[in-house]
Amino acid sequence: MLTLRLYTTLLISIFLAVSLNEHGIGLLEGTVVTCSLLFLIFDMRKDIVDLKRLETQIASIHGD
Repeated sequence: MLTLRLYTTLLISIFLAVSLNEHGIGLLEGTVVTCSLLFLIFDMRKDIVDLKRLETQIASIHGD
């Protein structure tokens, strides 16, 4: 999953650099970058919640 996130981040960065170099950020480019970054943030938040749930399960098992 980390590889997919890194790949997506790399693609977003390349797209942003090319857009800035060619003609600047327009409405379409801004929408693409914003949606991609929001997807990454929400995806990471889901994984953090899963990790916290796993941590509480391990703590409850270890506490017994």
